[in-house]
Amino acid sequence: MKYQHVERIDSDEAEGLLDGPCHVFPKMDGSNMCAYLEDGIVRCQSRNRVLDGTEPFATHVSSHPEIGEFLRAFPGLRLYGEWMVPHTVRSYVPGVWNRWFVFDVIAEDKHAVYRTVLPDGTLAELDCAGRFYLPYETYVPLLEAFGIEYIPSIAVIEGPSRRELERLADEESGFMVAEGCGEGVVVKRYGYSNRYGRTVWAKVLSSRFSVFKIASCSSRREERKDGTSVEHEIAMRYVTTDLVDKEYSKMLAEGSPRKAIPGRLLATVWYCMVHESMWDAVKKFHEPVLDMKALRKECEARTKTLRPEVFGLRALEVTEE
Repeated sequence: MKYQHVERIDSDEAEGLLDGPCHVFPKMDGSNMCAYLEDGIVRCQSRNRVLDGTEPFATHVSSHPEIGEFLRAFPGLRLYGEWMVPHTVRSYVPGVWNRWFVFDVIAEDKHAVYRTVLPDGTLAELDCAGRFYLPYETYVPLLEAFGIEYIPSIAVIEGPSRRELERLADEESGFMVAEGCGEGVVVKRYGYSNRYGRTVWAKVLSSRFSVFKIASCSSRREERKDGTSVEHEIAMRYVTTDLVDKEYSKMLAEGSPRKAIPGRLLATVWYCMVHESMWDAVKKFHEPVLDMKALRKECEARTKTLRPEVFGLRALEVTEE
């Protein structure tokens, strides 16, 4: 069972999500991993495939019997969580790595009723009550009873505004972060379905992470060349505000679906840069040897910097050096 894609807060898919009581969670920068029971055996799954028993997350689950005990007590529930291995954000506390923090509990049979004895000997009843995603207040006491770690909610807000969520992303998303904010926040409203009948969650990135996300792509080429990159210089010179705004305005005027605009804008700006500016770049940069994949990445990073809101990023203050 593949976990849902977490949408941008301004996506069509997330329309109406904020029209009610929302739980806000810190967004952790790890790998999406799932543990579940099948034929009495604990299985592990990444976002796209079932893992064999030798892979690091599967080894982690087998060495933490409380996970298997939970799944055997509630055999139709799936645990989804963040497996903390280094990705983009490296400012987490050292003790966070190779730990798993549950962020959702999903019922395969949303009408199931469970009666089980918890590790402390008390009897627990769980009625899924037609819910696919169990609410935070329902699953947290059960996880705590078994000693399973989870991502805590940092706020519950009735009809939150974008400004409130952006503040939380910048100021309150530092769960397990040594200093400053984390990647951002995830917003959930239990019981919500979008216009297409799907339950979706949405994300708001912190301004710090938005800057880092854009900059990291364009810096890798420079790092390999000790700070020099003709690809970066070409993108900075020819992917201009006028070019990006012109193509974006065209798409809006044509009535392009909002969901298609981000990818289309990246592709169109890249095409325009190559078609209209490459000859001039060859002359100005004295017939350079170019890595075209690196050049495209630089152009895409530049486009995102100039129009961050199209890509679900925050408005950024960019200094061009």
